[in-house]
Amino acid sequence: MMKQLLLIKQSLLFVSALVFIGCGVYTFQGSSLPSYLKTVDIPLFINSSLQSGIAEVITVELQNNVQENRILETVPDNGDATINGKVLSYKNHPYIYGSQANRQVEVSSYSVTISVEVEFLDNQKDKPLYKGVITEDGVYNFETETEEDGRSRAIKKIIERIMQNSVQGW
Repeated sequence: MMKQLLLIKQSLLFVSALVFIGCGVYTFQGSSLPSYLKTVDIPLFINSSLQSGIAEVITVELQNNVQENRILETVPDNGDATINGKVLSYKNHPYIYGSQANRQVEVSSYSVTISVEVEFLDNQKDKPLYKGVITEDGVYNFETETEEDGRSRAIKKIIERIMQNSVQGW
């Protein structure tokens, strides 16, 4: 009986060590990008929405994120890869609302919804590695926050999705 308990303890310890080691090795740096891609250029996104300045903000945030992650080096133009984008829409709309007995609608939260079309191009082989539309929301409390807070949340989510779908390549 003691031998069985000792064997079980050793097995659990071994499995725990394997899980710990396996988790410790995972990193975003291990992207599945082709090894010949070293640089990326990110031209100013096109703005097809009615929200002025939104394309510039998204472009700058994306450039900063790529630089921080150090997966690819950003260059002004002629990169091994290019991330092109187009802001399709920008909406600020009620998110949570209720009605009172006198037929008045009371809005407590709003949501900024932004849709962006993105293409990640391999310029070396002249082919897209990713192409798609990303839509994200940024909810904010109307009483304690501003539309800018919702916009920042939506942009942060968009940048994360662009990174996941392109540069990080998973």
